[in-house]
Amino acid sequence: MSQTTPEVREGLQFFGRISASVSHEIKNVFAVINESAGLIEDFTLMAERGMPLQPEKLKSVANSIQGQIRRGDGIVKNMNAFAHSTDEPVREVNLTETLSLTVALTTRLADMKQIGLTMSDCEPVAMRANPFDLMQLLHSSIAASLDSLSAGDTLVIGVKQTDGGASFSLSSPGKDAPLTSEETFSSLAQAMGASVVRDETNGTSELHLPAA
Repeated sequence: MSQTTPEVREGLQFFGRISASVSHEIKNVFAVINESAGLIEDFTLMAERGMPLQPEKLKSVANSIQGQIRRGDGIVKNMNAFAHSTDEPVREVNLTETLSLTVALTTRLADMKQIGLTMSDCEPVAMRANPFDLMQLLHSSIAASLDSLSAGDTLVIGVKQTDGGASFSLSSPGKDAPLTSEETFSSLAQAMGASVVRDETNGTSELHLPAA
């Protein structure tokens, strides 16, 4: 009986963490919609008892439902894009779009720690890479950075082209460089040839990724 390799197991655990996070977000959307539906039912019962309907309240509930539908649609689109990251082993990847998707899928983790998570202004950067492995590497580096920060902090992440590859920057205003090394995800970083360099002068950690 064959056993799952550590690399495959780590990939499955990453996929599971993201799937669990997305399912929690979708459940929250359903909860708000269900609450709004309950308000509409209350308004209906009040109208049946002769109390006049207040259009502004109905409009507010309708807007809430529509907002949650848009939120849910965005969550599902992100999950769909994440699922398709396994379609091809290596392809031309837009690193800015991939980083944006990873940040969106990791925001709930940051919210749980009460830490802001945002992207800096990034120009389009592309290189050949395994999309799934790249997202796992970025997620791991963001998670490690969040562990070094405190509630109320903000983690800012960006990407830029470098000679022979790309570099992802991670920083938190007023704080030391948040990512100390690639040790927390060393096996994946080693497989991808990634490394972490800290610039203490501006409090930035650079995750360097060589071209495939």
